[in-house]
Amino acid sequence: MHTRTLILTTLSLLVAPIAAQTKVLFLTKSAGYTHGVVKRVQRGKMAWAEHNLRKFAAPQFQVDCTQDCNDINADNLKNYAAVIFYTTGELKIPDAGMKAFFEFIENGGGFVGIHCATDTFYKNAKYGEMIGGYFRGHPWNQEVRILVVDKTHPATALLGDAFNIADEIYQFRNFDKDKVNVLLRLDPEMKDIGRGMHKKTKYYANAWSRDYGKGRVFYTALGHRNKLWVDRRFMKHLTSGIRWAMRSERTLAKAPNDAIVLFDGKSLNHWQHANGKKPAGFRVENGVMTVAKSGGSIVTTRKFRDFQLHLEFRTPSMPDKKGQARGNSGVYIQRRYEVQILDSHGLDPSKSDCAALYRQRKPDANVCRKPGEWQAYDIWFTAARFDKDGKKTSNARITLIHNDVMVHDNVELTNKTGAGKKEGPTAGPILLQDHGDPVSYRNVWIIPKGE
Repeated sequence: MHTRTLILTTLSLLVAPIAAQTKVLFLTKSAGYTHGVVKRVQRGKMAWAEHNLRKFAAPQFQVDCTQDCNDINADNLKNYAAVIFYTTGELKIPDAGMKAFFEFIENGGGFVGIHCATDTFYKNAKYGEMIGGYFRGHPWNQEVRILVVDKTHPATALLGDAFNIADEIYQFRNFDKDKVNVLLRLDPEMKDIGRGMHKKTKYYANAWSRDYGKGRVFYTALGHRNKLWVDRRFMKHLTSGIRWAMRSERTLAKAPNDAIVLFDGKSLNHWQHANGKKPAGFRVENGVMTVAKSGGSIVTTRKFRDFQLHLEFRTPSMPDKKGQARGNSGVYIQRRYEVQILDSHGLDPSKSDCAALYRQRKPDANVCRKPGEWQAYDIWFTAARFDKDGKKTSNARITLIHNDVMVHDNVELTNKTGAGKKEGPTAGPILLQDHGDPVSYRNVWIIPKGE
């Protein structure tokens, strides 16, 4: 690896596990026009886009930034789940590196192109086919209205039906909307739509995704202006697309080396009954633990302060039930703060639905899957702080990614939720609630922080 140009990241707040499945390589090399957001104005310092992507991605995944094309090679790519390009022109990646690059994606790696990544490798038809099209001018450099075409994709789930944004807006050649999954497009009723070359169809895609071999490709044309790199809409759009390309939900099912595996599919050794007087009462079958009738809630035998938690759950199909009787359970952090588990598929989210911070805050989007399908929570938690006299000096904070969508973004928990225990300075266990419904769990692991 060429360390003279590779800038390694350090994560703030909580440090994510440094493993291949949680790392991406961000190449910001300009062989043509150099955009201001990727210009390094001082030797050894990151560009604006590099700094802000690294900052926003923490602690979800680690971003290694480089402007050295030689870092695209077979040995180095083994360290990453995805490669990101913010590039222009005919990059001087060696032939062996380009071969390794395509094989990396074809064999299951992720590729993410940002803005001018379509203004790259015009002479390499395979690259153009992989990314989905080539830049052909930017008729609009203004505020535009963008329609969300696919509202179910993680990269767009938080954007609503449409939004206005100011940026340099591309149009493309060699683009076929039927060969990709279009995520965003310009509003065809926009006043200045006639500036573009497709005056009849008025179809101008702004972001898309696709499979490429066994890998995934995500492209967003946004990201020209400095302001977008501190716009949380864009950053959530981008990082959610990156996680999708990384297949982060799938890879996180395998616990990192520094994790404590709380449920390995075989035993409940890390759990006990919530009353602390008898063994955990969940049923274990075929690598899954399920709430058992009258078995009671379970808690971890160990207590935690700050941590990263991954768990997967499945709600049962209960079509005759309504409200809180639809496959109800919950994850209680420190036994104080409940992240609700419920069959909320297809509903408008409320403060008591799936992924809600129970009765305190509804999720930013409802990405709940149908009952019977496995879902995932990835939680980063920082405990409340208290002074020596027991007075709270800062609230607890939580980031929650539900099915690869960030539905709570570093949110403050002002107090305990629902039936949670009283807040205090001590660490607490993780509780999985028995609400009388056969909710199932698997792949549960935790990484304590700062203990």
